[in-house]
Amino acid sequence: MDGYKANCKENLLERCLCDCEKTVIIHALTRTNGNQSAAAELLGTTKRILAYKVHKYGIDCEQFK
Repeated sequence: MDGYKANCKENLLERCLCDCEKTVIIHALTRTNGNQSAAAELLGTTKRILAYKVHKYGIDCEQFK
């Protein structure tokens, strides 16, 4: 796992939610070829919130381009 684990509380539910959220973000970025604005729209959130979560989970958007 990446360094994002430190940002999640050390209980099972929180870790599962973090893993799920990261997976969904990666899926959205894959579908949009790394376009964060399009991925945010697909997820029903803002680009700013998505950028925060991308940083939180250590996701490299360049790998989806």
